[in-house]
Amino acid sequence: MPTIVFFEGVQGRTKSVEAPGGGELLDICDEHLAPVPFSCRSASCATCQIEIVEGADLLEPPDAAEQELLDVLGGPTSHRLACQTRVRAGVGLVRLKPVGT
Repeated sequence: MPTIVFFEGVQGRTKSVEAPGGGELLDICDEHLAPVPFSCRSASCATCQIEIVEGADLLEPPDAAEQELLDVLGGPTSHRLACQTRVRAGVGLVRLKPVGT
């Protein structure tokens, strides 16, 4: 089962959660109150941009819509949109942090 570690701000704290079957990162964040801002519900797209520090192989690759927005944002390939990222089922560690922290 993947373990997802969220970096929380500049203090260096972390929050770890288990994602037994993988799934939508948005749902995992909501379920575990993860420190990733989601303002897409308020029509402010890309506020959930995250940096994948480790474990990108446990994530599904970006679909066409996510990749298009990532291209517009112009960030490095380690950046993803948490609202569109899917975690694969399997064993491993994913470490991520919100962009800008």
